[in-house]
Amino acid sequence: MKVNNIWKWVSVVITILAALTISLRVTDILISYIVFLVGHLSMAIIMLRDKDWSLLSMNIIWIIIDITGIITWR
Repeated sequence: MKVNNIWKWVSVVITILAALTISLRVTDILISYIVFLVGHLSMAIIMLRDKDWSLLSMNIIWIIIDITGIITWR
């Protein structure tokens, strides 16, 4: 498996964990947004390197949403 594919899967796992922490109320929502931000930032970097513009655009929107959530919940 290529390193790039591993990072994609790591990013997917991070965002799934963030979603679970919110839905199961495992941690404070602020922490969940920070975890989401890490996952979306890592995926955005991968999409930029791959020149996958549609998924990069989607991740930029998610990053904006994550930052909005962090500002709202701090």
